[in-house]
Amino acid sequence: MIVFDTSVLSRVFRRARPGAEERRLQAVFDELMAGDAALGLPGIVLQEVLSGIRSHRQFDDLAAKLTTAFTILPEGAREHVEAARVKNVCLAKGLNVSGVDCLIAACAMTGSHELFAVDDDFAAIARHVPLRLFNASHGAGQTGLHGA
Repeated sequence: MIVFDTSVLSRVFRRARPGAEERRLQAVFDELMAGDAALGLPGIVLQEVLSGIRSHRQFDDLAAKLTTAFTILPEGAREHVEAARVKNVCLAKGLNVSGVDCLIAACAMTGSHELFAVDDDFAAIARHVPLRLFNASHGAGQTGLHGA
């Protein structure tokens, strides 16, 4: 399963004037949506993407789209314990990453999923824990993995 981070979805759904990077991400996103790969969202990503949408209609439309198109991955005790472990490993290596990013990484790791993110913090996390990252430069047809 390819698990999406907020960094990708916010660029795909929220940019009024997409730049080259956003257009490239949109193309990869569209390819993934049209393909056969299983797609998932940690519950915290669903919450982050929907937070701040002022229009009730836009909120409801996006919530329906996300919960229909993606498997929502609940965060249970296992994911929270793993997130704390990830945070501690990163801190020991001098890397101060957010608890939310550690939880998103843990959701991908505990399910043996790939994480699709454009936030540099995940590349840094992946240098220290077995987080597999989806390589968007290869497109949806070929998955490229990075990480320990």
